Amino acid sequence: MDAQELIERYNRGETNFQKVDLQNQKLTNTVLHRINLKEANLSGACFEGCFLTQANLKEANLENVVIQGDLSAVNLIQSQIIKGDLQNSDLTDASLRNANLSHSNFSHSKLICALLHDAILKNVNLSHAILINSLLSRANLTDANLQGANLQGANLTNAIMINTNLENANLSLTQMNSVNGVGIKASHANFSHANLSGGNFANSIFHGANFYHSMMTWCSLKMVDFSEANLSEANLLWSNLTRSNLTKANLVHANISQANFDRADLTEAVMKE
Repeated sequence: MDAQELIERYNRGETNFQKVDLQNQKLTNTVLHRINLKEANLSGACFEGCFLTQANLKEANLENVVIQGDLSAVNLIQSQIIKGDLQNSDLTDASLRNANLSHSNFSHSKLICALLHDAILKNVNLSHAILINSLLSRANLTDANLQGANLQGANLTNAIMINTNLENANLSLTQMNSVNGVGIKASHANFSHANLSGGNFANSIFHGANFYHSMMTWCSLKMVDFSEANLSEANLLWSNLTRSNLTKANLVHANISQANFDRADLTEAVMKE
């Protein structure tokens, strides 16, 4: 089937195109509301300016696809979106559970309240994306770029965030319990009121980051760069900060009971008002 035939049949009222082959087809500025493309082959297809609201693309092959439009409430569960281009798209309330989004571009996209739990997001570009209140528990964000992204209130419990770029990102009020965040780069990121308890953030960079009133109990924070970071009123109970850099960090009213600061650099750190 080619793009023209699909559009003609859709305009006549047909919506079920399960397992259709539209490889490398071009559909631009087209309304495909609630279309069923489950298990379809859409690799290399172009959907620029399309309206795919509430569409069913479950288990679809979207490798190298270009989709830039309205995908709000779309079903992308278990879909393969490897090396796809979805920048500037609206995926509000989209379901991407167990989807493979590796090496795809979602920069400046809206993923508000999106379901991304158990998704593979290795090397994905989510820079400046809006992920407010999104669900990312157990997602694999290894080497992902979330620079400048807004993840306020997101749930990242048990997520894998090895070498993830979170520079200037907003992670306030997030749930980051038991995250594997070794090597995170998060200079000037905002973690205020976040829960990072039980996480492993060894060798990470949090220079100038804001951890005001955050929960950081039982964390592995070995060899972490907290220089000039705001840790005021943070709870660091039983956390390991061995050999960490806390130069000029703000620890006013922080709970550091039972925390390990062995060989940590606390030069010019502020401990009292």
